[in-house]
Amino acid sequence: MCRIAGYVGDDPLPLSAVLYDPPHSLQQAAYAPKELLWGHVNVDGTGVAWWVDGRGEPLRYITDKSPWSDPNLTDLAPILSGTPVLAAVRSATPGIPHGPQNVAPFVSGGLAAVHNGWIGGFRDGVGRSLLDTLSDARFGQVTSMNDSLALFHLVGQQIDDDPGMEISEAVAEVIRRVAKTVVAADRAAALNLVVASGSGIVAARTSAGTEVNSLYTLRTDHGNWVASEPLDASDPWERVPEHSLVILTEESLETVSLDHEGVP
Repeated sequence: MCRIAGYVGDDPLPLSAVLYDPPHSLQQAAYAPKELLWGHVNVDGTGVAWWVDGRGEPLRYITDKSPWSDPNLTDLAPILSGTPVLAAVRSATPGIPHGPQNVAPFVSGGLAAVHNGWIGGFRDGVGRSLLDTLSDARFGQVTSMNDSLALFHLVGQQIDDDPGMEISEAVAEVIRRVAKTVVAADRAAALNLVVASGSGIVAARTSAGTEVNSLYTLRTDHGNWVASEPLDASDPWERVPEHSLVILTEESLETVSLDHEGVP
């Protein structure tokens, strides 16, 4: 499990705008989350990915430390800036390894992603079934037996196979496939997945056979936000409907329904 925050807008923002500055920043949500369904704290790692002009690939900073215990990040976050920005604080799922390589956002092929959830049975037949659908090149990028990392590469594989596919379509298709696999194995999965590119963010709020994690959006004059929990209670954050996909760009925020197996 983890807490997530992302922004896309017309002006770059410092990384501290998601990590440290708001009243309920990711640093606050790491030790005092308000809507965490599983676990109690999110102190198993901190990560952020962001885009700067002239680069198709995001920059990335990951640490297995909490937001307050990494001295480099606390100093760098107010200075480094970009848009989009995607960040997370991690609560490790039992059975999934620790260490920086397991901290989201994961990056590859111009995309960055975070997953707030888990895939039941991943270390058993479910994980093997999903990983077997990856190409050799994609499988080589799965550096840890991590369900969130595998989920990200399933999206990347979908786009590799169909380069013209929209990211939102790829995310929806992968969620349908994962949901079908876990339901067939009599398992469940929490599938809040957020994928960012240089032009926007796609975020899913859904699950298969279990409760659905929280997710919110915020529209502003300069851009759009998504987060597991509102970063500031004084702003008009809106709860994303269950089993929905939100597509955020600088100018727009669209919500579409998401149907798959395991939905009541």
